[in-house]
Amino acid sequence: MPDNGAFIWDWFWELRQSQPPGFSGPVPISNVELAAWCQLTGNIIAREEVRILRAVDIRFCSEVEKESEAIRTREIDN
Repeated sequence: MPDNGAFIWDWFWELRQSQPPGFSGPVPISNVELAAWCQLTGNIIAREEVRILRAVDIRFCSEVEKESEAIRTREIDN
């Protein structure tokens, strides 16, 4: 992440910390949770920043699911 976008990365991890785990992996950040986070923190977020956060979150959830599947496969093979 470029230095001028580091705040978005920080925001993403703040949002992720409050996310409960799902039964089959991470649950994507909802619009309600994003709105509540903005209200609680006082952060004003632009549409483009929301799009970036969504893209990062989708990728995060996908990568965690891939890793979880790899772990399950290794456990079955052993």
